[in-house]
Amino acid sequence: MLLGRGKIGGNVFIHFGTPKRLGNLGITCPEIRELKSRIQIAVIDDDPFIKLESLRAHGFSITELGGDIKSVDQVMAYPIVICDIKGVGKAFGSDKEGAHVLSEIRKSYPDKFLITFTGMTYDASYNESLATTDASATKDASIDYWTALLEKGLKNVGDPRQRWVRFRKNLLDEGMDLFELFKLEQAFISSIEKRDPSIMKSHPVPAEVKDIVVKFTVVALIQILEGLGKS
Repeated sequence: MLLGRGKIGGNVFIHFGTPKRLGNLGITCPEIRELKSRIQIAVIDDDPFIKLESLRAHGFSITELGGDIKSVDQVMAYPIVICDIKGVGKAFGSDKEGAHVLSEIRKSYPDKFLITFTGMTYDASYNESLATTDASATKDASIDYWTALLEKGLKNVGDPRQRWVRFRKNLLDEGMDLFELFKLEQAFISSIEKRDPSIMKSHPVPAEVKDIVVKFTVVALIQILEGLGKS
C-alpha cells in the first residue's frame, strides 16, 4: 500500500507501509537501582580513583582501567567512561593526553556518556577535544556531585530511546542523508520491537558511517536488548 511521497535532503522518496515512531516503542527507562547494577562504568586514570569505594557503596558498577590505555576498543563494553586529562593515553602520542583519548572514543562510540575529570586547570587548547564530552568534574568534587552526575549518565545510556537519540545526533553531525537515517531508525525500532539485533545489523548503510553503525549494533544495541530482557 502506497502511503506517502516526500522530499528529504533534496531527494524525492516514496515509502510503503506505516512508518514506526520512536515514541511509540512502549518502553520506559529502568529504575536507577537496576541501571546501577547492570551498566558498567570505566575509569581511565594513572592514579587510583579516589571516589571508587564511595561510589561502589552507592551501588555503581565501576572498573578501573588504569592510565595505560592503548586502544579505544578497551572501553567498548562500558557505556559510561570517566577519564582523567593528565597522565593517560600516552600510546596515542597526543600532548592533549586524556582529552585526546576522549575525543577518539567519541568518534568510535558516539552513544557513550563521557566524563572528564582533573585535579588541575588546563589551557584553552584543550577545549576542542573536550567539547565532545558530556560532563566534567574535579577530583575534589563531592560524593553528592558524583552520584548525581553518574545517575544522569545512567539515564542517558540506560533509556533505549535516549541512547538512540544520542547516536542519531552524531549521524546527523556526520552528514548522513536524512532519508537513509530515517530507514536506519526504522530498522532500530524493528530490532527493539522484535528483540532481534540482526534486523539493524543487516540493514545497509552509507560507507562513511558504516564503522560507527556496526559498532553501535554489536555493542550498544546488544546492551539495550539485554537490558530489556531484564526489565
